[in-house]
Amino acid sequence: MRGISRSYGRHVIVRDVSFRVDTGRMLALLGPNGCGKSTTLKVLSGAIEPSAGEFTVAGQPGGSDGARRATGYVPDTRGVFPRLTGGEHLELAARLHHAEDWRGRADDLIERLALDEVVDLPAGAYSHGQSRRLSMAMALVARPPLLLVDEPFDGVDLDGVETITDLLVEARAEGAAVVLTTHLLDAAVIADEVAVFRHHELAGPHPTTALLEEHGTLQQAWKHLAHA
Repeated sequence: MRGISRSYGRHVIVRDVSFRVDTGRMLALLGPNGCGKSTTLKVLSGAIEPSAGEFTVAGQPGGSDGARRATGYVPDTRGVFPRLTGGEHLELAARLHHAEDWRGRADDLIERLALDEVVDLPAGAYSHGQSRRLSMAMALVARPPLLLVDEPFDGVDLDGVETITDLLVEARAEGAAVVLTTHLLDAAVIADEVAVFRHHELAGPHPTTALLEEHGTLQQAWKHLAHA
């Protein structure tokens, strides 16, 4: 991303945001509600256009069909269609990404994310946590080179948090570039780098290990960066 801004009328949501995430790396975006984290991921996903700036995904122009196919996205909302079953969601995601031999991957994700008992039910009957886990499965089923995950732990139980954490780490190990937003700062320690939004601008990224060495915890690092 280079100089990305997004405004609605006179209201600035994101101002002059720039960063790069290489393959096999993970960046955590931190900050309070309304600071621009979700808007940044929506721009990267191609869901909305930036007001200024540009970005590329896997060498493809941002917002293009190629960039979208290279991106797995877990939005901050339920992100599911009420009348489609869980299995139909996964097939839809796989076909949109032009994935081949995806059914084995889907079966593995269904089992690991504890969706096996509801996979044949319409998603409108899912709990919030089940919807979040289904969104994660949809984002991962095609093994995209870019993975955008917006508050993936929201409404998920402790076992789900552990499983999602493992899946994110595995995706990075397989070569994906991962951008994560979360309010669970303890979970953000899995990221290689951390950046903090303040006044709709981004401070960082900073190496996570360096922040932990200097401040002890990401909570203390967040307080320092947010008010520096």
